[in-house]
Amino acid sequence: MDHQIPRQAPPLTGRAPVPVAVGLPVYNGEPYLASSLKSLLAQTGVDFELHIADNCSTDGTEELCRELARRDKRVVYHRRPRNVGVTANHNMLVNEVNSPYFTWAASDDAYAPDRLHKLYEALRYRYDAVLSFTSATQIDSSGKVIGGWDDVCNTDHIDPVLRLRDLIAKEHENYHCYGLFRREVLRKTQLLPPVKNNDRILVAELALHGPFVEVRERLLLHRLHERRLTQCTSQREWYRTQRTDGRKIVLPNVEEAGWYVRAVKRSPLSATDRGRAMLALYPWFRANAVPMARNVVKAAVDGARIAVAGKPRL
Repeated sequence: MDHQIPRQAPPLTGRAPVPVAVGLPVYNGEPYLASSLKSLLAQTGVDFELHIADNCSTDGTEELCRELARRDKRVVYHRRPRNVGVTANHNMLVNEVNSPYFTWAASDDAYAPDRLHKLYEALRYRYDAVLSFTSATQIDSSGKVIGGWDDVCNTDHIDPVLRLRDLIAKEHENYHCYGLFRREVLRKTQLLPPVKNNDRILVAELALHGPFVEVRERLLLHRLHERRLTQCTSQREWYRTQRTDGRKIVLPNVEEAGWYVRAVKRSPLSATDRGRAMLALYPWFRANAVPMARNVVKAAVDGARIAVAGKPRL
């Protein structure tokens, strides 16, 4: 595969922020990073900057990105002074850019050349909408097409509670998180919480702020492979490797429930609609009742062990 990244001068000059900022968080992005960057920098029809947030990679990621930033003024390279965890690395990017529109890109995915343009055009004049998204083609580690994704939720419905209910109750892949956001609305949310299913929580919260705009074209190439963090990491392992608060006792499902509840409480809905939104969370609570109960039991056992281990010997 040809990984040569095109040399292009920035199309926009002056001090005004470009309309779109693409945030690409990465940690040890090889072997897919070069092709991902190539597809992003080949985007046409919209002015954008690409902000790469390197979370202390130990492979060839830093060298590739620094060289790219030297060659292409649209590229801004951020090297974290320490590994801040995957969630914080994503969230920090939102406040490190100035553009009114923002999107996260994955270091193992790719875009059709007009994807960013079509996302921008779909959202810019829909003043009530908070994000735009496209359908997706699923590819494997070698780039072979293995499936596709189209939205099955009523994310453009006028009723925010119905939008939330669909996102909570319907079985679907959450590719809305790869859409283009109005950054001013994104900053009003909790951003990505420090739990494994944080992208679903964020998208559910955004649905309470406004409708989504769909571009039903498969312009995102989403790579499914065995090295994906969400694929190879359990909920508890996520806490152990990705969280930085040092907690010894964790309740993953219980904490996830709390973030959903806070999303509703923080929403711009009326008191009546907040009540309806709380009821709309019921399918999630029903599906997670047993895991939450197990969380509590395990936390009690772990707490007892820690307490016993901490007692001084007589």
